[in-house]
Amino acid sequence: MKITRIETIAIHMPYQEQILEHLRKGWGLGNRATDEEFAAERARFEEEFRTAKPPSVRTTIYRVYTDEDLVGLGEGAALDKDQLVAFVGHSPFEYIMDDSVGPLQIAFYDLMGQVLDLPLARVIGPAADRAPLAWWSHCFPAEVLRAEAERAQALGYRVHKFKRRAHTDVVGQIAAIAEVTPADYEITVDANETFGTIERALDIGSRLKKFPQLHCLESPIDQSDINGYRRLHAELGLPLAHHMGNPDAIDALHSEVYDYFILGARIAGTVRNGAIANARQKPFWMQLGGDGTDISTLFMLHLAAAVPNATKGHVSMQHLQQDILLQEPLTVIDGEVMIPQTPGLGGTLNMDVVERYRA
Repeated sequence: MKITRIETIAIHMPYQEQILEHLRKGWGLGNRATDEEFAAERARFEEEFRTAKPPSVRTTIYRVYTDEDLVGLGEGAALDKDQLVAFVGHSPFEYIMDDSVGPLQIAFYDLMGQVLDLPLARVIGPAADRAPLAWWSHCFPAEVLRAEAERAQALGYRVHKFKRRAHTDVVGQIAAIAEVTPADYEITVDANETFGTIERALDIGSRLKKFPQLHCLESPIDQSDINGYRRLHAELGLPLAHHMGNPDAIDALHSEVYDYFILGARIAGTVRNGAIANARQKPFWMQLGGDGTDISTLFMLHLAAAVPNATKGHVSMQHLQQDILLQEPLTVIDGEVMIPQTPGLGGTLNMDVVERYRA
């Protein structure tokens, strides 16, 4: 099987109206500033926010054609013509475990699965038949987070991750979610290091831990501060999560203070880093950026099914986007998505929707 041509379709899709302004504020008002930084530069942050444009989804769909009349589907960042033509005449099997192919990895593995008559997850290795998917929110106001939690539960989600920022009241936010969720609804608060100081993380963490829904704190302070995390772990007694790589993964594992890891969604990197984490029986989740649609989400779930310790709720924003691009919607049942057992990715483009958002 050889690649004969690669078709690209640029997509520009809005986010849903009810959360659009809240996303704009989350990303546009001192995003990731610590409390000290926000207080010192608030006027500048507010001026930047006044001129910030509403966010939107910009991605590229790839259809990879072969001489065996098979077509692989992928999506991601835009590649130029010279980059694409370099793959023509080659077999997708030449790029097994090759993350350097970027957004084409999804399409290449889709093709491999079709040829082998295996679902994409089984091309990677032995695989489960389902994988967990989380609901994601930015630092939305408390009343919006309450409504989002109700919407998430109605759609079958059981894990909810939201952002903490210096200009929001995270205790009030989690309290609003707790009002409408059962005790086993898992909430991850992602601070992106914005608590700044250990003292603030301890103070706020001690108030958050009274809510049974709080599952863990993600990156509350500088991720590389192993001693700081050790103190948080000892005094709060809460699970802590961080992005693998800072500090060094081996140092992080030996410290025993990082309970969960966050990884990207590329096959070689995830399989490798997942195995490193599994050496100390540490589970992880993957997460996509804001431009990843349901195509990338489905690929991520295939990958999760194939890695034994990918057991935490994986993060995507496809549920906040205006539309889905596949004919087959991702159905969440008790927090998990069944992995398609058809060959390859198991998704079919809805061309009516694609044309609606073609850039």
